Amino acid sequence: MSKAWPAFHSVLLALSLAIPVSAYDVPLTENSIRDAYFLGTRLGGLNPDFLAGYARLLADLKQGNCTSEARLETPFLEVAEYASRVPNYSAQSAVKDFFGKPLSFRIYLDVCYRLRAPANAVTVKIMQNKKEVVPNSFESSPYSESTEFGFLPPNGEQIVLEFTAAKIDSSDLTVLIDTSDGQHGETRFDLQALR
Repeated sequence: MSKAWPAFHSVLLALSLAIPVSAYDVPLTENSIRDAYFLGTRLGGLNPDFLAGYARLLADLKQGNCTSEARLETPFLEVAEYASRVPNYSAQSAVKDFFGKPLSFRIYLDVCYRLRAPANAVTVKIMQNKKEVVPNSFESSPYSESTEFGFLPPNGEQIVLEFTAAKIDSSDLTVLIDTSDGQHGETRFDLQALR
């Protein structure tokens, strides 16, 4: 029994080292770029279950049938989505295109809260480790829900926040949204569960 223990311990150690890291990590390593490439180019494209982890509905902020949503785009997801769209792309090309390059972390918000919503009337705060993380850029445009007959009148804002990826760590990230008419929405992303 005592001779089997070192062999078992060695196998257990080898298995634990083979488990890929799955938390948000920046900068991307060559291996994580290859992982993103293969995820993006596999048959059927990016799995909806995988993508679901990067999006949250904000049920407290809605107007009619339109519910607000927050979506993240990490550098890993950016590489995977890029690889899924480019024909005749290789893992080596992905490493060449993305390794050592400054990549962004983006948050996309579709904020629905009232018909004929005024422009630039939504306030957004991004919190991590009890501190506000300030974006490099903040773009806002009117949000209009599409129907089979066209678009409805604006009922909110569509916002894109862009950060230097190194400003974001793998701890929980909270998105706080306040509208001009006093409504509040909040959601949290566990970046330990995302890449």
